[in-house]
Amino acid sequence: MSKPQITKTEDKHKNQIEFRPNDKKYRYIVNGEVKKGVTTLIGARFGKNALINWAKGLPYKALEWQLKDEGKPIDYIENFIETLKEKSEKLQIKDAKTGSMMHSICEDYIRGVKVITPETEPLKTMYSKFTKWWDKRGYKVLATEQTCYSADLDVCGTFDAIIKNKKGQTILLDFKTSKDFYPDQPIQLATYKKLIEDSTDIKIDFYGIINIPKDKLKDISIRIYKDKQRYLKTFKLCKYLDKFETACLSETKEWKKQQTKTKRKN
Repeated sequence: MSKPQITKTEDKHKNQIEFRPNDKKYRYIVNGEVKKGVTTLIGARFGKNALINWAKGLPYKALEWQLKDEGKPIDYIENFIETLKEKSEKLQIKDAKTGSMMHSICEDYIRGVKVITPETEPLKTMYSKFTKWWDKRGYKVLATEQTCYSADLDVCGTFDAIIKNKKGQTILLDFKTSKDFYPDQPIQLATYKKLIEDSTDIKIDFYGIINIPKDKLKDISIRIYKDKQRYLKTFKLCKYLDKFETACLSETKEWKKQQTKTKRKN
């Protein structure tokens, strides 16, 4: 099922919200103003910072060192490492595409949209596991893929699904195909809970992650999180650090201009 280029909604406060899923820079616009997204702000502090990127480069440096110790010529070393980097990037892209496709399949399936069974692995097995797992749960789907905005946080986000379980509890769910559960995930969900309750009349009782592993030997699992203040506090810290970084970059840019002007005068 193809995704719309732009979705336009209005929340309970009459805010006009635009979501542009294919736009890398201006994904969210509220009342004509560009707003940052929850995952962008969290991602900048969890898994995409300079320290993580530096650590990822260490294996290549270690390999270069080892090949030098083995007496390999410099052109051999450079070509070997470049080829390895290219293959690694291709695997990352493939992994990301698998996650994106599975996410789309999950959304369609729980909404009752007909899904054609995937033909390739690991998607085929992932889909089979998910449908069997989901059908046993007896969840009632209340909403999927809805964009919300919080004026208090001044950010937007698009949640995966809100459901009611057999006990009548309202649960916010997010589909993940990651290898494990990570610290940024409950931060994302706690922030989405805030956005949903600020933007709609829905009250969230719990939130959780449905992990759909790419590994054939692993089963689907769900982790429900207790709503802790530290999760939302951590998001607010991410937002503060984003503002701090933006201000510092602006100050540095202005400082460089002043330095250039001073040099010209001299």
